[in-house]
Amino acid sequence: MFKTIKNLFKSKDNFIVPKDRHNEQKVCLDELIIQGEKEANRHNFDEALKCFDKAISIDPTYDYSYGDKALILDKIGRIDESLAMYSKALELNPKNSITWYNKGLTYLNLKKLDEAIKCFDSAVSNNESYAKAWYSKGRCYDLQGNTEKAQFCLNKAKKIDPLLFIRIKKVPIK
Repeated sequence: MFKTIKNLFKSKDNFIVPKDRHNEQKVCLDELIIQGEKEANRHNFDEALKCFDKAISIDPTYDYSYGDKALILDKIGRIDESLAMYSKALELNPKNSITWYNKGLTYLNLKKLDEAIKCFDSAVSNNESYAKAWYSKGRCYDLQGNTEKAQFCLNKAKKIDPLLFIRIKKVPIK
């Protein structure tokens, strides 16, 4: 399969797997996502974006490709494009708690706390046991000075995952 992916990048043409080869398409798509995530972990963001763009060209309805691309765009400071990719991913799958959470983090870093809270609300409405979303929502309320709501959310996060506060590094807002 790696050989197939390698060949994708030799061609400047969009790679489209024939419809009758759906299983191959799915495997190729998954491999591209994995490769993109590996490249991102190596800080090869341009290569990661190429992987996610290829994945999108193979299956423009696969929300994870857009969500992963949004993470990279956010990381390299292309915030407007990142938010657009999150929106596209959520249009395709509005129940993806992880994408709601990541979009919320982008808004939190922009200090757009109301928008961040809405995203974290969507994340926890789709997955009530998403401790990091509860934590981040509580953090937003704390930054707004709403201690009561902040405490509720932080308590909820701690109840779901008692070790969460040990694992999370509180990253300052940019």
